[in-house]
Amino acid sequence: MLKTVGAYLRYTSWPIVAAMLALMTIGICALHVSIDTAGGSGRSVTYQTAYAAVALVAFFVASVIPYQKIGRASYAIFGICIALLIAVLFTTPIKGSARWFDLGPIKVQPSEMAKLAYILMLAWYLRRGSRYRQLRGLIVPFAVSFLPMGLILIEPDLGTSLLFLPTLYFMLFMAGAKLRHLLLILALGAAVILLPVPREVGEDALELQEKAYAASSFGPLTIYGVSDDADAPEGLDLPIAYVRVGVGDSVYDIQPLSIRLMRGHQMDRIKGWLRQDDEKVAIKEGFQLRWSLITLAAGGWRGPSDEVDASGASAQDMYTLALQQLPHEKTDFIFSVIAGRWGLLGCLVLLALYGVIFVFGLEISTVTDDPFGRLLAVGIVGLLLSQVMINIGMTMGLMPITGMTLPMVSYGGSSLVASCTALGLLVNVARRRAIYLSRRPFDYSRRRQRQANIDSAKELSSRNNGSENGTRNADYH
Repeated sequence: MLKTVGAYLRYTSWPIVAAMLALMTIGICALHVSIDTAGGSGRSVTYQTAYAAVALVAFFVASVIPYQKIGRASYAIFGICIALLIAVLFTTPIKGSARWFDLGPIKVQPSEMAKLAYILMLAWYLRRGSRYRQLRGLIVPFAVSFLPMGLILIEPDLGTSLLFLPTLYFMLFMAGAKLRHLLLILALGAAVILLPVPREVGEDALELQEKAYAASSFGPLTIYGVSDDADAPEGLDLPIAYVRVGVGDSVYDIQPLSIRLMRGHQMDRIKGWLRQDDEKVAIKEGFQLRWSLITLAAGGWRGPSDEVDASGASAQDMYTLALQQLPHEKTDFIFSVIAGRWGLLGCLVLLALYGVIFVFGLEISTVTDDPFGRLLAVGIVGLLLSQVMINIGMTMGLMPITGMTLPMVSYGGSSLVASCTALGLLVNVARRRAIYLSRRPFDYSRRRQRQANIDSAKELSSRNNGSENGTRNADYH
């Protein structure tokens, strides 16, 4: 027993564990600050502490069970998660989305565990063979990825669905897929998403547009652009479009295909992101982003100051007001809470802790020679990196708001347990680094060079043998 415990302590990647514990602690502290400043129930801190305890148990279990055994069950685990994603669509929507199973005091979000099951399944599928070195060999990985993405989009949950493709690209690249094939698929996807599609403008909008649009005629076409000088009247909906074009008596907005497929609240978030400087948009569609940026700015270098400026207000007052106005500050915008309370210094500490996980996670993926372990580690690092970048990017106005938690920091049991389970699997790979006596996995250039060297040696050996036989025959005669 002591020997087993000693082996676990010796081979565990402690920098990852320390960073995980520190991030969970920061999350609980930020939750406490949010409640004290913006109000709310103190039970949230109690619940998050309980979630943290469950997450630590999940981390330990995921780090102890040999990951190869988990891999052999990955298809079954993925199938169960797909079934749960289908079942959750028939539950009663909460806040307009069917994302959670309501189990009384707790709510379970199956999409969080589906992300991890997807990585396990994909790593197990890609661990052998080189068929994905060809373009047609990428059909199955992409098709399998679109299945959970589509189900999660139906909920709807655009933020979570966005994490699958970056993770897929990380894993395919590590597995040996050709970069030109991946870039080609990315270009085709972007072309479809940005495909211009016309939408006819209604008569009501046409009556109002004269005061907000400047028109330029080019033969039979009339190009309309938003006038910077004109004040758009009330009731005018400024569209998200490439251009507004008039053909005869009809006027069309030429919009990206992705915009046409989005729901109303999703279009509002895109509009709030694209028109951050428009005051009318900022107080309506850009409401969340506006108060997030104000909260970030109030933090300064080391937190809000109590010094009163010329207007009679302090940065502390601004931070308090902003946090009271900011929606979802405990979940999607917890980074804004941290930046506003502890300033740039707090943000740097948070990013440094994530950096520890990413650096040691990549080190684990490069050191292990087990194909499944390497792909599993890369998938986990890619998932967490994508989630951190998207969450922080949207709070800073660099990306549209998508509704995504910050791993191990945001409030929520499902997200916390899933993130800690993923890190448990990452530590699991580090503890069982396989020693291979055969060829290195996915190393195609070295494999070809090694085979060429073997063929050359065989040819040289056969020539030498033939020369020696000829000499011996001459000596005999």
